[in-house]
Amino acid sequence: MEEERKGGPRKGGRPPFRGEKGKGWKPKGKGGQAPRRREGAPSRGKGRPFRSQGQSAKKKPVDRLRYPSQNPYDRLRPEEPQLPKGLSWDMLSPSDKDALRSLSKEHAENVGLHILAAYELEGEDLPLALAHAKWAASNASRIDIARECLALMAYRSQDYKTALKEFLTVRRLNGESDWIPFIADCYRGLGEPQKAIDLIREENRAAGPEAKLEMMMVMAGAFADLGDFQKALKIVKAMEGVKGLPLAYRLRALEAEQNFLSASGREKEAEALEGEIEEMEDEVFPENEEEEEEALLDFDLETLDERVIADLLG
Repeated sequence: MEEERKGGPRKGGRPPFRGEKGKGWKPKGKGGQAPRRREGAPSRGKGRPFRSQGQSAKKKPVDRLRYPSQNPYDRLRPEEPQLPKGLSWDMLSPSDKDALRSLSKEHAENVGLHILAAYELEGEDLPLALAHAKWAASNASRIDIARECLALMAYRSQDYKTALKEFLTVRRLNGESDWIPFIADCYRGLGEPQKAIDLIREENRAAGPEAKLEMMMVMAGAFADLGDFQKALKIVKAMEGVKGLPLAYRLRALEAEQNFLSASGREKEAEALEGEIEEMEDEVFPENEEEEEEALLDFDLETLDERVIADLLG
C-alpha cells in the first residue's frame, strides 16, 4: 500500500478531491488569501480560505474559546446553526464588512459570523461548515461573499451541482474572472470535461496569472478525464518549464505528470519521478513552521513568463 504524501493524493487513477485544512488557493478578490483539490482542480494558498483577516483567532486561542460568539440576536432562529465560540464582527476584513453593509446592522453581523463559522469549521466538520454557509447565503442572497462561501463549501463537499450554481452567481455579482478555474472544475465533477476545456479557452484572457496557472491544471485534468493523456502531459510538462513558476506549482505539475503517466499505464516513468517529488515536498511542506512561512513569502508571480501559458490556454 502506498503511503500518503505530505502534499496530496496517492498516484494512479483520478485522485480524489484534496481539501486539507489550511491549504489551497482562492481568487484574491477584494483582499485576503484565498481551494487543495483533485488532480487538476484549483488550489488555494495557505491560510484562511476567505477574504477575512482570520489571524485574530490564532493570537489567543485559549482566551478566544472561553467566550461565546457575539451573535446580535438573542436566540437562534428556525434552522439557524449554533455558532462556534470565539467569533466576532471585528474578525472580518474592512472589505468584507463593506460587502455586508447593505444589510441591517444586526443582520449583517449575523451573516458575517456564519460566514466566519463556515471557514472556521471547514477542516474539522465540513457538513456543519456547509450548514453555516447555506444559512449565510439564504439570508444574504445578493451578497457576493455569502454566495462565495456556499460555493466553496459545496465544492469542498463535492456537491458540484450546487457549487457550479453558486460560483456562476458569484461571478454575476462581482464579475471576477478568477472564479473560472472553479467553474470549469465543477463541469469536470459533473462529468462534462469538454465544457471545462471550452470555458477556459473562452474566458482565460481576462484572468490573472495565478488563475491562469489554475486553469492549466484544470485543463490538463479535463483532457485526462477524456482519456487524452498526451495533451494532459503536454500541459503539465510545459507548466513545469514556465520561467518564474513558484515551487508549489512546480510540485503540483510534477505530481500531476506522475499521476497521468500512471493512469496511462506508464508506471516505470511515473515511479522515476518519486524522488524528485519527495525532495520538492520537503521544501514546499517543511516540518518547521517558520521555514514554511519563509517559503510562502517567496511565492511571487510578478516574474512569471505568461507567454507559454497563453499559448496552451489558447
